[in-house]
Amino acid sequence: MRKYVFFCMSLLLFIASCASNRYATADRYLQAENYELALKEYIHLAEAQTSFKMSKDIPALTGAMIAYYGLGKYKESFDLSKRILSLQTYNSAAIFYAGLNLEQKKKFSLAKRIYRYYQFLSPSDSYYELIRARFNFMVEKEMEARAKMALQLEKSVGVGQVVDNTLAVLYFANLAEDPRWDAVSKGLAEMLITDFSQVEKLRVIERIQLQKLLDEMELAMSGLADPKTGPRMGRLVRAKELVHGGFLIKAGRFLTINSEVIDVAQNKQMIGEEFKGELKDILNIEKKIVFKTLDELNIQLTTKERRRIQENTTKSIDAFLEFCKGLDAYDLGNYEAATNHFKAALRFDAKFRLARNMANQSFSMGFIRKGKFAAMHPMIRRHGLGRAGLRPRRGARTARPGANRFAQFRLHQMSRNLDLGYLPGNQSRNGSSELLQDDVVQYLPDWIINREILPLPPKPPAVQNPNTP
Repeated sequence: MRKYVFFCMSLLLFIASCASNRYATADRYLQAENYELALKEYIHLAEAQTSFKMSKDIPALTGAMIAYYGLGKYKESFDLSKRILSLQTYNSAAIFYAGLNLEQKKKFSLAKRIYRYYQFLSPSDSYYELIRARFNFMVEKEMEARAKMALQLEKSVGVGQVVDNTLAVLYFANLAEDPRWDAVSKGLAEMLITDFSQVEKLRVIERIQLQKLLDEMELAMSGLADPKTGPRMGRLVRAKELVHGGFLIKAGRFLTINSEVIDVAQNKQMIGEEFKGELKDILNIEKKIVFKTLDELNIQLTTKERRRIQENTTKSIDAFLEFCKGLDAYDLGNYEAATNHFKAALRFDAKFRLARNMANQSFSMGFIRKGKFAAMHPMIRRHGLGRAGLRPRRGARTARPGANRFAQFRLHQMSRNLDLGYLPGNQSRNGSSELLQDDVVQYLPDWIINREILPLPPKPPAVQNPNTP
C-alpha cells in the first residue's frame, strides 16, 4: 500500500514537473518574442485536460492572449481577455490587454473605461501601475483633443457659460525671466491644485488640462504675463475663478510671489496679495495663498479638509525643485528624465507623496513606450513592474472602492473634470457631454457578442466631494 501511495505521489510530482517545464518553455519563447512558438506551447498547455475553448488554465490562456497580441491578432487576443475575466474577475493582465486591443481597434473611449478598472486592484498588483498609466494616457489624449476643439469653437460659437464653484490655477509667471526657475511654475501650480482639490465645494481644473490648452495655443511661459491670457484661458475651461500671478527669485534665495484671483465672468480682479520670504519657505507661502484665497471666496473649511491641505507638502526645498523639474520633463514626454527627477525628490524626502505618485506614473509610461511589455510578461508576473524601484510595503491591502487613495485621486479627478466643458457652446447645458458622448454602445466592435464585455465593478459608496474618488 505504501509503495502504491509513493508511486502515485511520485507520478504527480513528475507530471507537475513536466507541466512546470512546459510553462517555462512557453515563457522563454515569449521573452524571446517568438510569439508563434509561444502561442503553440500555451495552447498545448491549455489543452492538457480539455479543449482550448473549454480550458480554465488561466496562466496558459493569459500567455496565449499575450502571444496573440504580439502577433497582431487583436480580435483573438481580446476574445481571450474576455474569457479570462469570466473565469477570474479583475485579472489585471486581462484588463491591460483588453484595453490595448481596443486601442488597436481605435475604440479609445471604451479602452479608457476598461483601464479605469485599476481603481479596483491592489496597488501591489503586478499590472496595477501599467493599467493606471494607460488610463492616464487616454485621459491626456482626450484632453488634447478637447483643447483643439475648444479653440476651434471659440472662433465659431464663442465661449460657453462659466460653471459656478469651478476654479482654475494658471502657471505663475517667472518674472525674473531666468530659465533656471521656469519649472517652479509647474510645481507651484500642482501643489495649489492638489490643495484646492481637497475642498468639497470646489471643482478644480486639472493642471494637465491647462497644459494641453497652452500647447494648442502655442503659448510659452513668457506669454503668461500677458493680462489677457488668464481670463481667456479661464473662459475656455469655463472656470468661474482663476488663480494666477508671478514669482521672483533673487540670488537663488529670496522669494516674492504675487497672487491674484480673477472673476472670469466679469473679467475683474477679486483678490491681489504679495507674499515674501526665502525660497526654502515656498511651500509655506503656497499654503498661505491657498488659505487666503479660500477665505476671500467665503469658503469655510472643515477640520478634515484643512488637515488634508496641510499634509500635502514636503519640508525639503531640494525635493520640491526636483519635483518641478520632473513635471517639466513629463510634459515634454521625456519619461526617463522625469522618473529620475521624481526619484531624486524622493531621496530628499521619502514621504513626498506627489513625487512618489509621479515617479510610478512616469516610469510606467516609459516602460509602455518601449514596447517590450508583451515579452516581459513572465518577469512582470513573477516580480511586478518594480514601480520605478518603489515597491509598496509588504501586506498592502486592496483599496476599497471609493477610498481616497492619494495616488489614484488625481487621475480620477482628471477624468471627471473632462465633463466640465473645454467645449464651449450655446446649445449645451452640460458642457461637452452633448458634443462628445462617452456611450459604450456606439464604440462596440462588430465582433463583440451581445453580453457584458467585463464584469461590472462594485459601485463605490456615494461621496459628496466631486474631487474625491
